[in-house]
Amino acid sequence: MSLFKRILFILLIFVISVAIFFSIGTEVTKNLDTYIYDLPYAEGDSHKVVQGYGGRFSHTNEAALDFRMPVGTPIYAAREGIIYSYKDDSNEGGPFSKYNHKANYIIIKHNDGSFGCYWHLQQNGVVVKKGNVAKGQLIGYSGATGFVLRPHLHFSVKRKLNFEMSSYVRTKFRTDKGAELLESGEFYKRPMNKR
Repeated sequence: MSLFKRILFILLIFVISVAIFFSIGTEVTKNLDTYIYDLPYAEGDSHKVVQGYGGRFSHTNEAALDFRMPVGTPIYAAREGIIYSYKDDSNEGGPFSKYNHKANYIIIKHNDGSFGCYWHLQQNGVVVKKGNVAKGQLIGYSGATGFVLRPHLHFSVKRKLNFEMSSYVRTKFRTDKGAELLESGEFYKRPMNKR
């Protein structure tokens, strides 16, 4: 076997190993919300979940979802509530830990006391900064601030605002195929609301 073929073979084994490592999730909470959420983007739009519950890149033991979307994609409230907290003054982001606290976000407190968390919004990308929010209301615009490899929306629901596994809640979303728990690598379309 030539040196080139050996190097190519080793590289192929490495790529396959990395793909397998990142495709196997970590343990996440058993907490499952009974509420059916709207997908946090426009009716009729479809986006891919690039990292699901327990993903090894940045969701280790976290019930959180990353939706791939370009910077400036409109973000809609997945559930009604009241604005609890927000940040939208950052224009910094990247794949290093120094960006951990640079993410722009919106946190909405739901009527059951849980929190809907929307992260990595663009600078000045928060539309609603106080008061009540209706399910399906425009709340902001996606971005690539904070700890990110590429633009996306990070979404999670928590019972408490900490990073303990038990504070997270897995959620079902209304899709064009019914109510589903979302999985990494899949595209999900938000159906049109019946008026």
